[in-house]
Amino acid sequence: MSEIQNTIIKTKNIKNSMTTFASDNFIPLNECDFNIQNVATYIKTSFDDDFRLFNENINEHYKDEKNLLNQRVEFQQLYTIVAIQTKEIEMKLNYTLELDEHECMPKLVLHPDSHILYKTHKPIETFKLLLKEINKIKAKNGILINIYDEKMMKNLKAFTKYLYEGKFIKKIRIPLFEGIEPQITRAGKLILWFKHKESEQKHQIIEVEKDEVLVEFKKPVYGKSGFNSHGKQIDKDYLHNADDLQTPVDDKSIYIEESDDKKLYKSRVKGFVHFSETLLSIDNKVRMSKLSRVQDSLAKEEANNIEVHISQNDTTKDSIGEGVELTSETIHVNGHIGANSILEAVNMQIDGATHKDSLQFARVAKINRHKGTLRCHDAKIALLEGGIVHATNVEIEASLGGVIYAQNVKIGHVKSNLKVYASESISIKLVSGEDNIFKINYKNIPILCSKIDLINEDIEELKFSLEEANRHNKSEVESIQDEIKKLKSEIQTIKDSASRATITIEKPLKGLNNIIFVLDNDEEIVYKTDAQSYEPFYLEISEEKITLQPVKKSIFL
Repeated sequence: MSEIQNTIIKTKNIKNSMTTFASDNFIPLNECDFNIQNVATYIKTSFDDDFRLFNENINEHYKDEKNLLNQRVEFQQLYTIVAIQTKEIEMKLNYTLELDEHECMPKLVLHPDSHILYKTHKPIETFKLLLKEINKIKAKNGILINIYDEKMMKNLKAFTKYLYEGKFIKKIRIPLFEGIEPQITRAGKLILWFKHKESEQKHQIIEVEKDEVLVEFKKPVYGKSGFNSHGKQIDKDYLHNADDLQTPVDDKSIYIEESDDKKLYKSRVKGFVHFSETLLSIDNKVRMSKLSRVQDSLAKEEANNIEVHISQNDTTKDSIGEGVELTSETIHVNGHIGANSILEAVNMQIDGATHKDSLQFARVAKINRHKGTLRCHDAKIALLEGGIVHATNVEIEASLGGVIYAQNVKIGHVKSNLKVYASESISIKLVSGEDNIFKINYKNIPILCSKIDLINEDIEELKFSLEEANRHNKSEVESIQDEIKKLKSEIQTIKDSASRATITIEKPLKGLNNIIFVLDNDEEIVYKTDAQSYEPFYLEISEEKITLQPVKKSIFL
């Protein structure tokens, strides 16, 4: 393969240029890098019709923020870069960008696992390399470089010293740009008028007329303009605003009218409102595949979801057809659920059977015959027929195979080939078959593993906040320490669950089944049952050993 030639590019958008360079040379983007050869800064003021090259010292010329704001100064930068294929990496920073709402005061959060070969360089050389890399990060993200960066330079010098002292073991925050935060006398306000109409009409299917106002955004009023890190004035003409509607709009059914003080989203057609995180649109039809009845009664908890009741009298047909996706607060289906369907609800009741290739998500679920995959908080199932259940609490009347992942599990009658993974308790009335696995191990429960990961992330963030509080605000230290202690205790409670857990089987077993307790260090105590009665299984822990009672099987510590 021929060697990739370095390419000189003049660009205002480095990300796009590097994507093109990678594509043109048929190499992955992560194998590409660039160096900044030159930066040309262009300026536009209230006296200019267009941007012009500015060769003066900007930091001196616009040191007074009044001049910067009164002249409505804006900057753009044109970069001359050399795009290259990465060969040897002398420095690779692992970082996150911390941006405020208007991106006036962006910060770079450096992670201690960054690749910085400082020991082979003098401090001044390392400082220059860091400055080069950080300016590349800034330029790639459209943040002006070599302008209003005195704090960045000061902090970067301090960090270089910090690095050579071997203290870079925690995240470090470096300011990248010193902009001007705007002063807002009236915050922006978003009014979803169609939701007001929804409440007035007392039903979920919202019908609107042509040219009706759906959404109104009242623009913020600025007491003083601002200036951000992209060289933009922050005022009424600034396009970005976090308070505006963030959901994409279907321009075929909705149009926008805008003035200095507000922005109106209006319907192009008469029809029904469809609103989700991904799209706001108007349609002249309500599309609900194979739904025989929609009851327009609102649930108390959330006033913006449909309560759907689906009836199918023909038992040979599915009430929810193949491939249907339905989201609502309450779903009640008195028939069967088809393949590849996805149901999401707060409260869900299925009187028929779920297909093995179907998915259900709910807070509370009640299912007659379950063959699919269910994820919920509380589950009640009449018959588990090879289905999969992820839940906190599970109650099952009878089972014919299947897999359960939960904290607490109650089952009436277990036949054969069922796998139960729990962290707190397994309670069974009758086991009439064989080859069942009843296992206590929190690590087998994805929701608990995810919870531990999320708590650990929160702890790391709090440790970072604690470090900041120790330096700048001692009054917050104790409360942050208490919160860290509380979160660590929550993790330990999960990890110690095996020591509290029980497996109870009320009636005599009929044959061979597996009882397993797994400790936090992954050691297992496995017991294969006989055809007899057992008292509840639990762990008895002493200094010398851990014993599975009542069968007295031990492992020594």
